[in-house]
Amino acid sequence: MKNTVFRFSILNLTLLLLLTVSCMNQVESGDQAKSLTDADLLGNQELDQRFIESMGEMDIEKLMSCFWNSPDLIFVDFEGNVYRGSDNIRMVFEQFFTQFEALSLVCDEISLIRAGDSVFAVGTATYSMQMKDGTSQQVTQRWSDVRGKVEGRWVYVLDHVHFLSSSKP
Repeated sequence: MKNTVFRFSILNLTLLLLLTVSCMNQVESGDQAKSLTDADLLGNQELDQRFIESMGEMDIEKLMSCFWNSPDLIFVDFEGNVYRGSDNIRMVFEQFFTQFEALSLVCDEISLIRAGDSVFAVGTATYSMQMKDGTSQQVTQRWSDVRGKVEGRWVYVLDHVHFLSSSKP
């Protein structure tokens, strides 16, 4: 039995190593390593700007236009809750907006990388929030997302956020 487990582990390790080398080769050469075209960069910048504006306006329709309209859309909030589907994510943001009298968002940094037909992004953003009770709060979050081009425009396919430890609400 020990030999079987050992062989199985060696086989798994070998397959993992081959898969890793294969993926590294694909990223280092070929289509996946190509940088964004000017048009794709502009499309992603427009997506980010539309998201920032929709948050500041607390406009749920404009916000949802930034996301893939699909039951396969994924959003992970700052508490680690996973939401699937555009309808569920709409409800999350509708509830989020009810807390504020005013809200503004500034994207502090962003990095984009092409991965096949998708774009991976990571960055930080700062929210300035005026609560309905009159108090104010500012928080900084780290976020990452996956973007895809759907029907000619870039949208978020997966979005993940978490607050940086020094700025948790």
